[in-house]
Amino acid sequence: MPAFMRIIDSELTGLTVPKLGFSDDGYIKSRIPIQYLINREFVVFRCCCGMGDWGLISAMPRLLKQKYPNSKVYLPSSGLLEKLFKGLKATFLDNWACWKNPFENVKYIFKNNPYIDGYKDYISGIIYHDHYRIYNKNPEIPLIEQILKYWRFEEYEYKDSQPELYFSSEEIEEGNKIINEYMKDDYGCLLISNKYDFEESSNQKLIKVLKQNPIKYFYYSSKPIEETPFNFIDGIDFRELNIPIRIQFYIKSKAKLNIGNQCGVNDIMVRYSKVYTVPRSLYSNYVRGMIYL
Repeated sequence: MPAFMRIIDSELTGLTVPKLGFSDDGYIKSRIPIQYLINREFVVFRCCCGMGDWGLISAMPRLLKQKYPNSKVYLPSSGLLEKLFKGLKATFLDNWACWKNPFENVKYIFKNNPYIDGYKDYISGIIYHDHYRIYNKNPEIPLIEQILKYWRFEEYEYKDSQPELYFSSEEIEEGNKIINEYMKDDYGCLLISNKYDFEESSNQKLIKVLKQNPIKYFYYSSKPIEETPFNFIDGIDFRELNIPIRIQFYIKSKAKLNIGNQCGVNDIMVRYSKVYTVPRSLYSNYVRGMIYL
């Protein structure tokens, strides 16, 4: 059973519950307190520290400021996240193991975001994080929509809630330089993470899309590409180029398509590129616009 986390005055406690959030059974009984909204000083917060975990809610700062003008929107600092969750790091090792320091991921997603007013090392009062959500029986409701519903958003106010990124002029210049050096025409990006199971049915789904799009690819693979069923692609290994993750984000955002197993780094590309993914579990990870194979 999941743990509903309560964070008050930057201290963490947990309560075991059947399901995170609050049910929409025709009459929503739980929503964010009006007084919190009147104060116009908000914190966007996740209790998971993966790159995709933050990416899924990356449109929240903009949407909050659109609905609640003159508000301030803050994020937890990496130091605060480590203070709160370092004891849980081993518990979530499978989810966080691919990141050298998962508590820094919040910065990679929100860097250059003009709707962020700063990072907090200490947050007083209650933090209304991603466990405060409104769910119903439909599994294809993105997490950000569940959260914003708790924040008293109406459906029309969160339609434009796909993940979003903001790049500096320097990042754009560096990304374009790499694209122009290695790609002459349309290109794709292939991502095979360490969570991919290499089951034959999954392999065939990805192979079909790759063969339907016989273009050049930037790729990242958890094992050497020549040892995978995708060894036929014409590709450039991201790791061999030693490209910083933010520049990889930019390059992926300009690709004709992104393809791979379900992974946060691909989830955050749906606003910018056609994305095909072999899903693992869509619970709270469903993204509108994704092409699920």
